[in-house]
Amino acid sequence: MKYIVSSLLSLLHSKNAHVQPGFRVNYAPFGHVEKFDGTVVAYDKSRGVLVAWPRGGADWLPKRQLAVIQ
Repeated sequence: MKYIVSSLLSLLHSKNAHVQPGFRVNYAPFGHVEKFDGTVVAYDKSRGVLVAWPRGGADWLPKRQLAVIQ
């Protein structure tokens, strides 16, 4: 339940917040969260944001589709 509430609250915060390595984020491409509790590893203007997910794997994602978990 804690993750659901934090995910919903994170969507209310600015989606264009400056992301930095170490920030926790959710992936919400169409207004609903598809991936939870990722950690920002790197940011590149041309590639986007590299996010490592807790169940393994990492993705380069557009910054606008990420919601920072506060």
